[in-house]
Amino acid sequence: VIHLSISDSHLLCAQWTQKGGRPLLTSFSYKTLPRSLRLLQKSESEIISVLNAGLHLIREDIPFEGEKVYVTIPNEYCKSVIVPIEADMTENDGWELSLWSIKQRWHFENPCEYFGRSFEGKTKSVFATRVSTIYTEIIKLAIQELGGEPLWMGSESSAFFALNPDEGCTVFHLEKNGYRYFHFSKESFHNGKARYINGKWKLNPIVGSTSNKEVFKGRLIVAGKLSNKRKANFKGHRIKQMIALEGISVEGNIIPKKVKEEDLYTTTAIATGTIEGVALNFF
Repeated sequence: VIHLSISDSHLLCAQWTQKGGRPLLTSFSYKTLPRSLRLLQKSESEIISVLNAGLHLIREDIPFEGEKVYVTIPNEYCKSVIVPIEADMTENDGWELSLWSIKQRWHFENPCEYFGRSFEGKTKSVFATRVSTIYTEIIKLAIQELGGEPLWMGSESSAFFALNPDEGCTVFHLEKNGYRYFHFSKESFHNGKARYINGKWKLNPIVGSTSNKEVFKGRLIVAGKLSNKRKANFKGHRIKQMIALEGISVEGNIIPKKVKEEDLYTTTAIATGTIEGVALNFF
């Protein structure tokens, strides 16, 4: 099994097998990209060139032939909305409204694909997200050409849904003045920014609910190391602080020193969780 993590500045690739009831990491590759993908957003051909060059360098370290491949892309590469379905609306109406909302908020001329999920909770809603075909189609084709089997692609944060698919989770990414959060459950998806001010959580939702109760449902996962001050923010809540490669055995000294702890969180979630059929799949 292989996890390919595409970031703005590098490609990370981890390969593992199952041994003794747990994943055993057998190969690892980390390649810095010559140019930032974000700076190339208007040039499809340049992005494809940079990604293909990076993948061929990775292939020198890790053969893809016959391997199942999972891929994650940065959260910011996915433009998302959630819209409520009113009593006089069909699910298809909700889908059309969500696509219209994305197009209004983020104009985009290059080819893209839309993915979504409808929710039947207390409030019916439709979640939709847009992804450039550079990542959905081109990466899939590249993996197939390398002999791999592309099984799943999703956003970085959606990988954490694999750790608690039944009850859902909210993952908190540390920022300088607060947190970026992503909530995934069978009832809804939410994301936004959060700060802890004067003993209370203040949410600034980008997609979904403003309710603390909704955002703090399920398992709370912190992707980063909390200081004692930040730990106090979560007083009264049970949290899981991600530890890179927790629950995974590593064969030898294969992790390069330049790889950061946070670079390994999504690999840890995918290798130890259940992602297929849980999070949205861009493949």
